[in-house]
Amino acid sequence: MDSAAGFPIDEEPLRERILRAYHEKRSGPDTARRVLAAIRQFLSGAPGADSVLGRYWFEEDPAASARSFVEDLDLAFPGLARLTIEPLLEALSKAESKSSGRIAPNLSVYISSRAGALAVKAGIDESVAGAALSAAILGLSRAGREPFDAALASRKEPSP
Repeated sequence: MDSAAGFPIDEEPLRERILRAYHEKRSGPDTARRVLAAIRQFLSGAPGADSVLGRYWFEEDPAASARSFVEDLDLAFPGLARLTIEPLLEALSKAESKSSGRIAPNLSVYISSRAGALAVKAGIDESVAGAALSAAILGLSRAGREPFDAALASRKEPSP
């Protein structure tokens, strides 16, 4: 598996999770709205932006989009980007070392288990946490890990 080029996944359950969270939580607390706005921007671009059928906004410029996504997640809740993306990068590294070609045997179960922990750590709704994880996985699957590694590296480490 070459993570620089991404990896194949079934995107439909991820998109469904994102849309469900968006429709259920978009008028929720400020943090939830900001996380959902970060996801929408990452996947679809700025409001009114031209969309291309079959492509996500982040595919136009993966490095800039990953940076923006990381910044927007951290604006919603400080450290949220690392809490969301680093475990996915670790899982991807394990998959690469095993040449398994997938982050987890069952991606839906994996996201559900990660979403609970993320929701508790960030104080956000679990469905919003699952949507953030789903968006990050979509990005990793299509753009590979490099834009996300670089985006996280450019952020300052949180103070203990």
